[in-house]
Amino acid sequence: MRGLPALLALLLATGVLAQESPPPEPDGYRTGALRAPTPATLAGAEVLDMAGLEAAVAGGAVLIDVGPAPVKPADLPPDRVWLPVHRSIPGAAWMPGAGLGDDLPPERAALFVSQVEALMGGDRARPVVVFCQPDCWGSWNAGRRLVQAGFAGVAWFPDGVDAWQREHPTAPVDPMPGWGSPPP
Repeated sequence: MRGLPALLALLLATGVLAQESPPPEPDGYRTGALRAPTPATLAGAEVLDMAGLEAAVAGGAVLIDVGPAPVKPADLPPDRVWLPVHRSIPGAAWMPGAGLGDDLPPERAALFVSQVEALMGGDRARPVVVFCQPDCWGSWNAGRRLVQAGFAGVAWFPDGVDAWQREHPTAPVDPMPGWGSPPP
């Protein structure tokens, strides 16, 4: 029995059994690597679980996917065709790169806000859900940007499209105008 307490102590010390707490919300946007544990909150926005997202979708919320565009594999032979497909929640508007932090150029930030407002029919109180992938600051940054721009119905789905596709079908989407297109 001596081995079991030692094993438990080792597992706790290495974090295997420890519950890591989410990082706190930063004062500004997250810059740099966007794939990392995210906060549990987003000031001024509602944080949705799957049931909340399903209700938002059923209620007609505007869905904004800020997931990255697929990157062409460096080792793909030049004579091979590469046809990437981005799959998302059906009906979502995809704006790859819109979740960058302070490194998002001001004209791109303005494009993001104006396109979301257009998708909402000019009603900044209409529910809008931002998402990306799990542990992705891109959707957190995008949600923060909308809150700071005065949108009142902002929600964030931190579990991202990965969680959605475990329970529901996804659909291929093209990027919104101005957000580029997948490379050929």
